[in-house]
Amino acid sequence: MARNKDVSEDMLVIGDKVDVVSSNGQVYRSMVEDRLDDGPFLVSVPHRKGRYMYVAQDDVLYLVFYRENGRYIVQMKVLALEKRGAIRYMWLLQETKAQKNQRREAYRLAATIAVVVYEYDDNFSSSALNDPDLADPGTALNVVEVVPSRDVSIKGIALSSKKVYTIGDEYFLGLDFDNTSEIIGGTVRIKKTPSITVRAVVRRCIPMNENKINHVGLNFLDVTKVVSEKIARYVLVEQQRQIKSKRGFS
Repeated sequence: MARNKDVSEDMLVIGDKVDVVSSNGQVYRSMVEDRLDDGPFLVSVPHRKGRYMYVAQDDVLYLVFYRENGRYIVQMKVLALEKRGAIRYMWLLQETKAQKNQRREAYRLAATIAVVVYEYDDNFSSSALNDPDLADPGTALNVVEVVPSRDVSIKGIALSSKKVYTIGDEYFLGLDFDNTSEIIGGTVRIKKTPSITVRAVVRRCIPMNENKINHVGLNFLDVTKVVSEKIARYVLVEQQRQIKSKRGFS
């Protein structure tokens, strides 16, 4: 067993609790159990509701770990799998240097997705609008506009819009995480009603340039656990994709 040495904060160590992001975007909790000198890490294969995460040799995974100064993400390759009694383990080889994100930016992602802004209506709730058997936002609510996002986090979203929004006003937002829309030169063409609808309140509306494009920031309100997990999963998986793209991985 490797002994823990004095290491920099951007390095994994034995005992670290980690989020494991699988190749299909699922996020699981696990822990670093051991390490062979300066080589592979031994991590327990995570499971949920009695079912282990599917993993195979040569799979590429991402581990997310936390330090006092922020959040780190590192790419790993599965070298081997083994079973000790009833517990399954995987040996992971670190393939990239850990990428740091400040805590305030940990779940904030620069991303351009289509956002349908609906008028707020007291007769509807976010949970009802996300239930396909109860309501379809495309027919139940009036559309204000369809615009591209600037960034998104588990707490809110920023939009680019020519409309001047009033701080404190509430809206329903349809978030196209399935990428069914086309965004060309700031013009958005929505092809399908977004599968996720959230209630949000305007927190800022700032003019950005001479073309009268405003930076509109909204905070999500009354987000259900299911919707919150969908937003967090989208942000984390898309963040990994962007990191991978920047570093030249296919």
